[in-house]
Amino acid sequence: MKKVTLLIASLSLLVSVSCKDNEEATVVEKETVIVEKEVAPSTEEKDGTSISINKDGVEFSSKEGESKTEVEVKDGSGTVKVEK
Repeated sequence: MKKVTLLIASLSLLVSVSCKDNEEATVVEKETVIVEKEVAPSTEEKDGTSISINKDGVEFSSKEGESKTEVEVKDGSGTVKVEK
């Protein structure tokens, strides 16, 4: 009976020592995750001139600082809008 108890105690000590070695030897590799996001276009209008021509008509706009001019010609009618 003493031999069985001594054998079980020896095995449990051996198992606990071997488990401690595995934890230290374990190498954790970390992965770097790169997330790419699309940047939404700015709603703020930049200074400059733009013109758009399509089958419905012509749109022209010009902006310089606080001054803004827009001209639209569609289906034979036209509108002019000037903001300062």
